[in-house]
Amino acid sequence: MRKGTRTVLSMQNNYKGPAEDFAMVVPVPVVLKEKDVKTLDKSVLQRIEMLGSPRLVEYWEQNPCPVPSNRRDYDMAPMAGAAMMREESEGDSESKRSTVKIEAKFTVGEYNILIRSATEAAGLETWLKQNGDRIPDGAEPLLRPYVEAGSKFFVAKVDPKKVTMDAKGVAQLSPLRFHYD
Repeated sequence: MRKGTRTVLSMQNNYKGPAEDFAMVVPVPVVLKEKDVKTLDKSVLQRIEMLGSPRLVEYWEQNPCPVPSNRRDYDMAPMAGAAMMREESEGDSESKRSTVKIEAKFTVGEYNILIRSATEAAGLETWLKQNGDRIPDGAEPLLRPYVEAGSKFFVAKVDPKKVTMDAKGVAQLSPLRFHYD
């Protein structure tokens, strides 16, 4: 949601796999404080989903108009995404490590929250990997625009001791809400 300069993000994640492997990274424009982040009851997003879901209504009426013969069929096939090439970074990993700073650290519900900032995208990618975050190879070009814009990185990791798994191995995670101006 957005009103004026206030942005409120609410999200619910479905994750299948070991809870300790889950982490979510969201670029944000400011350092979030603990009071800006909270967990929600699952019913909140279920209600929003219900209100926003399409409704099927059927009306039947005899069509008095003939079907036009020059009707065009459009191909609605999804466009294929371009493959991202990984750029090799230069410099030693110790200099990259120093380009990342932990701005805030706190716990909300089952999530351990870190707010990170970086001055260099390649350094951020290296730092994340060296600190146990599993990010895809070649993430640096995707991180670069956010780092160059001065974004901070909201990172939510799950405390495995606070999460239950259902019979299908899906983590039962609380929805998260955070806001900023």
